[in-house]
Amino acid sequence: MAFAVLGGIVYVIILWQTRIWTLKFEMQRIKRTSRESLNVYVGDLKSELDKFKTLPLILSRDPLFVELVAHPFSEKQRKVVNFELERINALAETSAIYILNRQGVTIASSNWRGPVSFIGEDLSFRPYYRQAIKGKPGHYFALGTTSKIRGYYFSAPILYKGRVAGVIVVKVQMRRLEENWSKGSEKVVVTDRYGVIFITSYAPWKFCTLGPLDKKTTEILRRSRRYGNFHPLHLCETPFRIRKGGMLIRIQASMLPEEERPRKGRVTSIPFLLLSQEMPEAGWTVHILSNLSRVDERVRDMVLLTGSMLLTIFLACLLLYHRRHARLERQLLEKRSREALEEANRMLEERVRSRTRELTEINERLRAEIEERKRTEAELRATQEGLIQAGKLAAIGQMAAGITHEINQPLSAIRMYTDNAIVFLERGQLHDVRKNLKSIAELAGKMTEISRHLKSFARKSRGENVPVPIKRVLEGALILLETRIRELGVRIDWKDKEYEEDLLVWGDQVRLEQVMVNVLRNSLDAVSQSSERKIEIMIRPSDDRIVIVVRDSGPGIAPDDLERLFEPFFSRKQDGKGLGLGLSLSLAIVKDFGGTIRMANHPAGGAMTTIELRRCAL
Repeated sequence: MAFAVLGGIVYVIILWQTRIWTLKFEMQRIKRTSRESLNVYVGDLKSELDKFKTLPLILSRDPLFVELVAHPFSEKQRKVVNFELERINALAETSAIYILNRQGVTIASSNWRGPVSFIGEDLSFRPYYRQAIKGKPGHYFALGTTSKIRGYYFSAPILYKGRVAGVIVVKVQMRRLEENWSKGSEKVVVTDRYGVIFITSYAPWKFCTLGPLDKKTTEILRRSRRYGNFHPLHLCETPFRIRKGGMLIRIQASMLPEEERPRKGRVTSIPFLLLSQEMPEAGWTVHILSNLSRVDERVRDMVLLTGSMLLTIFLACLLLYHRRHARLERQLLEKRSREALEEANRMLEERVRSRTRELTEINERLRAEIEERKRTEAELRATQEGLIQAGKLAAIGQMAAGITHEINQPLSAIRMYTDNAIVFLERGQLHDVRKNLKSIAELAGKMTEISRHLKSFARKSRGENVPVPIKRVLEGALILLETRIRELGVRIDWKDKEYEEDLLVWGDQVRLEQVMVNVLRNSLDAVSQSSERKIEIMIRPSDDRIVIVVRDSGPGIAPDDLERLFEPFFSRKQDGKGLGLGLSLSLAIVKDFGGTIRMANHPAGGAMTTIELRRCAL
């Protein structure tokens, strides 16, 4: 317990010291970076001012301008000077260049023909005029009274015969500097001696103050019209100085860009590090402000990282301790359990031998059961083949009378043609003899075709699945049932008969003919009592299946019988008209070929048998 308390105290002390070190490091890093950036910004500002500082002094010696202040009422001279000032302003890329007479009124300007012109403007109140009229160069930063554009004004006296006759002024904008400064991550502002921000990298801070101004200073700025209609807004709360230079200030959150404002909580101000550098020659102070809101996050991250590392080290030590303790316990347990394990192994070996004997006996019984199952399946298949053959023989028996009639007619005709041929032969009428013999040959061929189909239908199938033309199966079944079809006067409507010439299915032709004979016989029995006797045969091929649909115009199937149609020995026919095995055997045959068979009532009337078989691609 004491060890845990001591460890917790050490843990807290380390985290606290880590926070102090990280905070100190981050502040020093930000201060160093800000100081370097501040030097760059001050150098950039001085360079910009120095570039135009001597321009008014050079222009004040131009004879053209001296001549104008000496004779200010010459319109021709004034026009020439306006053009020259316009040209120089464009070359120097300044905001404006203009000349004041001794009374402080503008008599020539580079913007003389622009929408905002300084000509005629009385600027005698401006400090840069007062400085130059006394014979000294002047400079001043202010908001233009006419253009309302901020600028830095450089002025120089124009001497004529040793006395000041006028003043030339060059106005420079600081927009380029502000645009460049706005690209940095820090905020950069330039304040005058009153603390008013007149150059800034963040536009909304323009003409604000870092802190509140007293009433006297505010009144002075308003009277000078230096910043127009001046209404001071201060950015910061009361600042306080930190060690070794710099100042820690808090800027109101409402005065910051949207992306720098806190998204959560009720924070009203954000801490910034303020570093400043004086520009005595201009009377300005350049400030750089670095956001410190991320410092707390970095300190927190470092404390969390240190805490995690310490916790990891502690857990690693604890794990090593437990592993060593567990290893000692394991060695002791191994020593104690070795004898028990050997005894358990002996008992296990005995059980394995006993179980092996039992499994051997079970395997022998399973082997005998498998052999018995194989014999039973062979007997079942033989029985099924016998039932199929019996079904075919039963169908042949039912068709026997019609087939006998079909054969007797050609036999009678053959006898008659033979007797006539003998008479024609005795008379020498060889042409008529030839005709009779040709007719006898055609009748014999017809009887041969009938007997061939009958013999093919009656023989046992070889049980092999081969490609079978579906058209040949249907034609064979229709030949066997031709007599029955003719007796009943049934119209067979075989749609697209020529189209199915090359359609092949997997199966056995004899067994498929038996299926079609069974289906068509059922359809013939169904239409035998109907006024309209019609059977439709449709074949619908797809990529891998062929569907045969047989629809009759009979009364249809009773709803109670639909689920029992494929049961063995189920039949609604009169005694002696069937065994009730036709559809049951047909289903077994079609399943052997990988297909299906189903029956339903057609919505327009009659029964509909659908046979689906596997297609064989050429």
